[in-house]
Amino acid sequence: MAGVPTVRHRRIAAELRRLREASGLSAEEVVTRLDGLNMPKLSRYENARTNPRPEVVEALLTLYGCDPELKQVLLDITKDKDRRGWWQGYKDALNPLYTDLITLESTALGIKSYEASFIPGLFQTRAYARSIISKLALSTVGVEAMVDVRVARQAVLTRAENPVAMWAVVHESALSINAGEGVMADQLDRLVDMSHLPNVQIQVLEATSRPHPGMDGAFTLLEFPQRDLDLVLTGGLIASDWVEDTAHVDVYRAAFNELMASALGTDDSREFLIAKKAILT
Repeated sequence: MAGVPTVRHRRIAAELRRLREASGLSAEEVVTRLDGLNMPKLSRYENARTNPRPEVVEALLTLYGCDPELKQVLLDITKDKDRRGWWQGYKDALNPLYTDLITLESTALGIKSYEASFIPGLFQTRAYARSIISKLALSTVGVEAMVDVRVARQAVLTRAENPVAMWAVVHESALSINAGEGVMADQLDRLVDMSHLPNVQIQVLEATSRPHPGMDGAFTLLEFPQRDLDLVLTGGLIASDWVEDTAHVDVYRAAFNELMASALGTDDSREFLIAKKAILT
């Protein structure tokens, strides 16, 4: 929807406001020190009503004495709107939340995902993705187009430079869906293969496990070089939302740690997946 700030732009706005306040500068002092800036503009930048140009963000961050590492992260996020990723060809068909997810996955250092009903999207085979998308009618643009998007997202795990570190806890119930003839067997093979990647950790949470935080629903935690930029996506792509407050993100971080402790270890989880595949074949 036009005019609605994306989560990336809200993060930039929040950091600009936080860093200005941390520097001890008032809004009035800032506008007197930077040419071409006035109070209305600064207010729009800090409230995510206008997306500042990269050169404006850089000037503000320099004025605030921003840490170089954080400065680079924020500039990368700011410049991202002008970067043409593979998903640009689908941009008009994707809702803003999904576009944000794709962009943030591509720039995250790590992803921690808990799924209770589905195989995480970054691990799905084409056949499994097609089965799920077609039954849930997630999009009006065509099932195959959305399958293409889901599969293309997975490149973040296998790219040559800086592949994203992925840690997933998957409930046993997600491994038992009848997604079509031979589909789940191939999907289990895919999970086993992915579990051998050095940047991928997969744990299975057994159906007999005690009550756990995941009973409140699936979620994905995206981690960045600066912890206060971390975000959580809750629920599915139809009824979902971003959790941006740092304290709330930490609640999900603690919940994921508890899920990890409740699930089978990574080696035992791999054996569980292999045994599950043997039952299906």
